[in-house]
Order: sequence, then structure tokens, then C-alpha cells
Amino acid sequence: MKAEIVTLAGMGARGDGIGTVEGARVHVPFALPGETARIVREGERGTLIEIVEASPDRVAPPCPLFARCGGCAVQHWAGPRIAEWKRERVATALRRAKVEADILPTRDAHGAGRRRVTLHVRYPKMPGGRIEAGFMQARSHALVYLEGCPLLVPALAPAPDIARAIGHILRGLAKPLDVQVTATDSGLDCDIRGSGPLVDGLRQKLIALARERDLARLTLHGERLIEARMPVLQFDGLTAVLPAGSFLQATAAAEAMLAGFALEALQGAKHVADLFCGLGPFALRLARQGKVSAMDSDKGAIEALNRSIRANPGGKPLVAEARDLFRRPLFAPDLKPFDAVLMDPPRQGAEAQAREIAKSKVAKLVSISCDPESFARDARILVDGGFRLGPVTPVDQFRYSAHVEVMAVFTR
Repeated sequence: MKAEIVTLAGMGARGDGIGTVEGARVHVPFALPGETARIVREGERGTLIEIVEASPDRVAPPCPLFARCGGCAVQHWAGPRIAEWKRERVATALRRAKVEADILPTRDAHGAGRRRVTLHVRYPKMPGGRIEAGFMQARSHALVYLEGCPLLVPALAPAPDIARAIGHILRGLAKPLDVQVTATDSGLDCDIRGSGPLVDGLRQKLIALARERDLARLTLHGERLIEARMPVLQFDGLTAVLPAGSFLQATAAAEAMLAGFALEALQGAKHVADLFCGLGPFALRLARQGKVSAMDSDKGAIEALNRSIRANPGGKPLVAEARDLFRRPLFAPDLKPFDAVLMDPPRQGAEAQAREIAKSKVAKLVSISCDPESFARDARILVDGGFRLGPVTPVDQFRYSAHVEVMAVFTR
């Protein structure tokens, strides 16, 4: 394939530079808007060979594995430009949905770093090779060996070594493993996935490793092998029990920012429905100022939230219920007891629930979203149902990635 010269005019949603060659659109990973690059083109994708003319916004990436590891897309771009790009991602999604809104500047929520990591464990193809633990290369099944990651909280520094030690114990299975490690206030919480059922001898070796590494808990596909200390997190002085593998905001800073936004927006609400509540980072806080009904399809998270409710007496009534809000949303008549709703759905959004809220008499909805496109789709439904969308704030807790969170308030 011949090398070609392209000038990049913009940045794509995944963090690829976008340009045009012979009238055809091309996406070039690790190239920036305004740069001229030499590439090899295959279809709509270009492989970067050389930066001919660099952007003034190009910076040295903080991690030596950048461009090999698939975890980050834009470490080579100056921070203010990343913030502008993420704001524009939200604005573009709303424009496409024909929803008008004031888009505020992106707020940084990286804080001390990500408090959870999932590491892939792979075995050597040749005898005598090393067991590897790390992240996948971008658009590849090849593994990048990891000693550490600058985006993680310091407490997760031992995670790659722990994952390799688990891989060593289970090497006879020759199965690819995923090891999820979460930094909690009680210590590291570790869950092994992909091994299948284990004989007692291997289980005992894993338990011994957990004791040796002083893990708070070690689970196998969510099944407890050993729990030296119950993994808990503190939410503004409230103790929350952490179920194995349940959803958790990537950074503590983002969780606090999103919760603070919700608390302020819901001041004065007498009864709030917290939908897609997870383990309760919003519900527990909201119960300090009003009655809360919390719902989520994750039964483990709801069980943990009920334990957290018992561990934090003294607030307003808080009831947690397991309910699949995709298949069985709260219907408009179900929403009559609530004067406000908080909604924090997963990436696919909450189309069915948004339609029911639009039909209801609910006066206020606080929306937290991890996907601009599904947020914009649901916003269109709500606006068509009579809601007004207030200022929209992008939130960046996934530094150097294409991901961006959104928080906003809808009112009638």
C-alpha cells in the first residue's frame, strides 16, 4: 500500500483524527485536528506513519504504553482541547436529536484516579513464557503487559501483580481470565471471571493468596471465596456496602460531583424516585433530605443497598426494590406519588422509562447519563412530553478516553 498525505480537519467520536483523501473520509488514530500526516489508508481507516506538521496542541503522553494500550485515545492532546471536544460531543448529539440546550463547559472529575480496574490474564503459548496481565491493544486481541497505570488510584498499584498471581494458580486451566480489582475503604476487593467452577484445591490456593495479599474480599464470578473485611465505601459519611462486580462510578470525584448536583437540584422534593439506583450513592444521600424509593434490576446491588440502609439509621424513609426498568418501567400512574425523579441509566439510556415520565405529572427530572447519544434521544422524548431542558453539563471522569458523562435537569 502506498503512503498518502492527509490534513486532519476534525476529531471523531472515538478520538481519531478525521480528514479527506481523494474525496474519501478517513479516520486516523493518534492524529490531531490541524495536523498534516503521512498515512497508509485501508478503507475509511488510516494507519499513522509520520506527523509531517504537528498541531500546537500536541503534548507528550504521560504513559509510555500510549498508542499500544487500547485504554486511552487522546493522551497526546492538550487538556483544554479534550474538554472542548467532549463538550462538542454532547452538543452534536443534542443537535442531531433537534434538542436545544445551553451546553456548559466540561467539568473535570478525574480526581485521584479510577478506583476499579479489570485486567485480562493470558498464558504463554510456549513453555517457559510468562503469564501476562494487562489491557488489550486498540482494536486487537493482543495483550499489553502492564506493570501499572497512571490513571488508577494509588491503592490499585498491586492489581497487575495480583492478577498474575491468580493466573499462576489457575494456569492448569489454560483459560483466559478477567480479574476485576476495586479499591474500597476496607481494602482491595477482587473478583475472578472466566475460570468456571474450581476444584477445592484451587479454591484453597486462591484463599491463601487472598490472605497473603491482605485482600478485603476475593470472589469467583461473584461467589465469595473469602471475606476478611466487608468491602465498603463512604458516601459523605454514609457507609455503603459494595456487592461483588456491581456498577460503580469510575472515580470518587465524579460520584461526589454527580451526587452534589442531584442533591442541589432536588432540594425541597418530598418524595424522589431514584431509578437505576445501583448500590445507592444518590439514594443514601437523598434520604437525608426527603423520602426516597430506589429501584434497579441488579438484585445484588439492591440487597447491598438494603444492608446499607440498615447500617445508616436516622434518615428519611428509603425503600429499595429490584425492578427491571427496561422491561417494566414505572408507568405514569406509578409515578403519581413522586414529585421528582432521578434517573441514571446505563449506556443504552432509558427510552421506555422516559416515555412514561413524559406521560406523567412529574414536575422535575434530574438526568445523569454516561452516553450523549442515548441522553439526547431520551431528552427528545421528554421535551416532546412538555419538559424544558435546563443547562447541560458534560463531566469527564474517563480522562484521555472518548467517554463523557452528562448531567442536566428537566422541569415542567
